[in-house]
Amino acid sequence: MTTSETRLHAERLADRISELEYVAETIRLPDFHLKDGMEAPSSFVVASRDVIVPHLVSEAINDGMGLLTTPFTVDDVDPRRLDGVLQFVNAAGARTKLSTTRYSWTPDLLEAACRSGAEPLLKHYGLDPAFSDAIEDQGRATVQPLSRDEFKAAVPALVRGAKVVRGEVGLNFGGNHFLEIQAVERIIDHDLAERFGVAQGQIVVMYHLGPGTLGSILSNLYARRQKPPLHRKIGYAAARHALHLSTGRGFYKTFARSNSWLSVEETSEQGRALRDVLRIVKNYGFAYRMGTVRCIADAVSRVLGADLGSIKLVVDASHNMLQPEDLAGETFWVSRHNCCRPRPGMPGIVAGTHQVESYLIVGLPGSDTRLAGYDHGVGFLVDHAIGAALTRPDPSGHQVQRLSMTRGTNDVHSRKSFPLLDPSIAEEAINNLERAGFVRPVAALRPLTTLKHVV
Repeated sequence: MTTSETRLHAERLADRISELEYVAETIRLPDFHLKDGMEAPSSFVVASRDVIVPHLVSEAINDGMGLLTTPFTVDDVDPRRLDGVLQFVNAAGARTKLSTTRYSWTPDLLEAACRSGAEPLLKHYGLDPAFSDAIEDQGRATVQPLSRDEFKAAVPALVRGAKVVRGEVGLNFGGNHFLEIQAVERIIDHDLAERFGVAQGQIVVMYHLGPGTLGSILSNLYARRQKPPLHRKIGYAAARHALHLSTGRGFYKTFARSNSWLSVEETSEQGRALRDVLRIVKNYGFAYRMGTVRCIADAVSRVLGADLGSIKLVVDASHNMLQPEDLAGETFWVSRHNCCRPRPGMPGIVAGTHQVESYLIVGLPGSDTRLAGYDHGVGFLVDHAIGAALTRPDPSGHQVQRLSMTRGTNDVHSRKSFPLLDPSIAEEAINNLERAGFVRPVAALRPLTTLKHVV
């Protein structure tokens, strides 16, 4: 399917969603498109009344991105040493999802993550408690932790005891996920850049990765999803039937039967259960990425010689969330699929690609009082432009590196060099978001070297 056909398919699907009786409002953002295996378009925001619709977002709820600053500039570090940072992180990862690493969790830590979010993992990893201020919603679903009974009711005992949900934590950069070392190329808003702790020429580290295995498991236990491969669909179907047969006819009818487009009344018994599942998955995703933060800090410290205290978290934000939000005095269930929620005065990220600059952005005043969002990246727009021969190398002549490795090893599959591309595509997307009153740019971040996992 061509990019034009993909966009047309997404437009038609979005039109259908907008016409659903419980949908109050939708927004289509610049990188709007439809990915294979998805029930709803990316860069698409939907506000629904009184019902929870899991299929409006990916199964990877609380997939997210973050940005860390270092005390170094591009003039301080030999570029070859930057690959060493990526190789350190790669080797620290789990070879398989059943393997463990120094960043893996105990069962008690798993429960703490699910009930309370990032805070207990910040403490476990010895990270600055102030990092919580840089995390969306301070890294938690609710101010008060979920109770142990709520945790146990939402997460089956077999899942709670599985090593797969606590072994591979925060270090999987496969698929469209990545770890990237960047340089602050241009400061656009000097006052905000200073407040966020970024400076011209500074080396920063950006991560994009999923919410971990537990999120996908729970998403598939409470809705039939298109994305998993056939063998997993069969396994999930069997697990859904077994789980919901034991919870009653209403649960079985809602969650276990074929439900290609599921909507659940929020005040129903099933709706209350689904709310707890979504809260747990949100908590888990933020906690999961704290393993990433600690490993990156370790890599920058061990390889480049930085003091751990000099490495700061600028932002960690989700781009795949389904949660209740108050907008203009009314509460809606808002889904943001592959896009983020602006927070006035707070930082965010619009990612480019391994050849295109990313942007540190700030939420604009009033963006929290109405339906709003911003793209988590512009990858679809860049791919379309490359396919249509609409891109050109950046006049600076900079080259960027891409390192492909097998997770949990020192195996390098490829190390390739690419020209940096002109940033106009990303700039145009940011300009459109600013005109909409959602966000504006603070700094442009040039990719230096990127890690992608082959396995």
